[in-house]
Amino acid sequence: MQRTRQQWLRAVCAGVLICLMGGHAAMAQPQFEGDKPVLMEADKLGYDKNQRIVVAIGNVEVAQGESILLADRLTYYQDYNIVKASGNVSLMEPDGNVYFAEEVQLKDDMRAGVVNQFRARLVDNSAFAAAEARRINEDVTVLRKAVYSPCKLCKGEAPFWQLKADKVKVDNKEQRVTYDDAYLEVKGVPIAYTPYFSHATPDADRTSGFLRPEYSQDSNLGSTLKVPYYVNIAPNMDATVTPFMTTEEGLVMEGEYRYLTDRGTYQFNGSGTLPKRRDAQGRVDAGREFRGHIFAKGQTMLDEHWSWGFDVERSTDDTYLRRYDYGNQDTLTSRLYVEGVDGRNYAIAQGLAFQGLEIDDDPDRTPLVAPYMRGYYETEPEWNGSRFFTEANAMALSREVGPDNNHLSMTGGWKLPVVTSGGQLIELEGSVRGDVYEVDDVALSNNRQYSGSETRVIPQLALKWRYPLVRQTENGSLTLEPTVLAVASTSGNNPPEIPNEDNLVAEFTDTNLFDVRRYPGYDTIDDGSRVTYGMRSQWMFDGSNNIDVLFGQNYSFDNTPFPYNDELDEAFSDYIGRVSLDYQPVQLSYRFRLDQEDMGLNRNEIMSTFNIHPVALSINYLSLDEDPFLSNREEVSAATSYAISENWTFNASGRRDLMNDRSIYASTGLTYKNECITLISNLSKDFTRDRDIEPDTSFTVRVLLRNIN
Repeated sequence: MQRTRQQWLRAVCAGVLICLMGGHAAMAQPQFEGDKPVLMEADKLGYDKNQRIVVAIGNVEVAQGESILLADRLTYYQDYNIVKASGNVSLMEPDGNVYFAEEVQLKDDMRAGVVNQFRARLVDNSAFAAAEARRINEDVTVLRKAVYSPCKLCKGEAPFWQLKADKVKVDNKEQRVTYDDAYLEVKGVPIAYTPYFSHATPDADRTSGFLRPEYSQDSNLGSTLKVPYYVNIAPNMDATVTPFMTTEEGLVMEGEYRYLTDRGTYQFNGSGTLPKRRDAQGRVDAGREFRGHIFAKGQTMLDEHWSWGFDVERSTDDTYLRRYDYGNQDTLTSRLYVEGVDGRNYAIAQGLAFQGLEIDDDPDRTPLVAPYMRGYYETEPEWNGSRFFTEANAMALSREVGPDNNHLSMTGGWKLPVVTSGGQLIELEGSVRGDVYEVDDVALSNNRQYSGSETRVIPQLALKWRYPLVRQTENGSLTLEPTVLAVASTSGNNPPEIPNEDNLVAEFTDTNLFDVRRYPGYDTIDDGSRVTYGMRSQWMFDGSNNIDVLFGQNYSFDNTPFPYNDELDEAFSDYIGRVSLDYQPVQLSYRFRLDQEDMGLNRNEIMSTFNIHPVALSINYLSLDEDPFLSNREEVSAATSYAISENWTFNASGRRDLMNDRSIYASTGLTYKNECITLISNLSKDFTRDRDIEPDTSFTVRVLLRNIN
């Protein structure tokens, strides 16, 4: 008798679990814990030996593991292999899901069954119900008059949205859920209907199918609609094909392909279209032309240290990416490379190709760099922690029109860190660098051109001294760190016969104030002798709050080309400084460059964020004046959001060119969000004008339905 009870109670528990949980797409296939004991309580328990019927009546509770089944009555017909659970049937699962039914009937060794008045409350507070859930076999369950909603349920009110269907079929073998005659209701009002709808079960393996469409209104492209289709090619390979329909420019086809291997990843993105032909000024011309782009990247690990890879960025023309909203880059860079990293040591060999997208870019003058090689090696610590290092760089740069540049650079050096007994930090570095250049068609003064070889040798000795002084306070600590950097080197190492290809823009800021080498490239040398001095102070408060201040200046003993200020022959540089404040809820960074004669602001940059509920605000400001290499600029950008209520948020952002008194970009929007829906609306205006790109106004609306998108 006891063994029989265990068998039929286990059957009831397993059958109801499978029947209830198999009835909705949101549920994973249950794993019945057959090795755990089944415990039961009931007011009455009876067994009819003649008819072979087992009955449990009154407050029936069956527990196995952390699963608990409740019912008013359980009946097991052994001869017919039928189990019935009736009266306030409920099942509580360890994951927090709870299922309800008025009656459950199972047969055929629990492979088939019917659940009447089926309801469920899931752990994420979503709910679903069906007038009937019929288990056809162990793989297929059909629900009649089904409804699902993840929204809060209030008595007497319809949920914010719900999905209804006359018939829902869940096929666990095919891992698909199909709906017949489905309605989407908002506040009880049907707003969308489809005779047929299908999607994968949440626990399904990746499968092919349509993704959420995207709709927007754009003044350049008109009304636009994207309908992505996902293609599951293999477990490590997939693709997405997206028809991008526009009323003004016709059809654009987008594609993405991703491939994962044991040693690397590959990704390809591209698009193509045949719009109306336009002339150089953006006016519509006769006929059509192909426009498109491709972005690709990949990397493969060859071993623990070495890898090879590629990056591809190409467009058919200058304005395609911005017109079709694929990016706003000024320059596209493609490269093929082999790279090795081992601790401090590094090596790379690569080829680079560029595509300029600005109106004055000339493809014939755009360089091709192949090869470009760089290596750095540093020994393990030797005497007193000193290290020897060597660096090599080689480049071959060519153009259809303009100068060609081939060079080889070798640097060898030694550096020694010293910590004195009083806590002073000293870094000594000595190096010698040698360069060999082979150049063609280099433009010189008086309309002359030079072709030939150039060499240079640059010895350099650098000494950096720092003295961190720390004082503990009641609320934190204060650190003062005076710093002096002295660099001695020969001058006159930048002859006009060596073209500057890799240091076109040089800035003297807080980021490179105390750097020994302040040029990122190799063509222009930061030569001559100089002294840089300054102070850094930091206040650390309780928690992560802090204030950081840096201030310094450079003195040059030689007439060097590095842009210390707007007068390149001035010995004293402008004053460089930075003030950073991180004191929640405020974050502020102020970077500046003061004229060394009249203390006027030649650089003025502010980045700030404030986050005090219900307001979040960020403001950025940049002003450049009398910069030796960068053009004068003054612009401001800002973004803000305001939580109007628990559900509504207002946001706005913009960017303005103050020097030319014109707006660059502006947007505003409203977001509504509750427990089951996110509605995002945005109105934006781009004031940029460039050939066939006119100032653009766009309006977008995105609707995200929880557990559906």
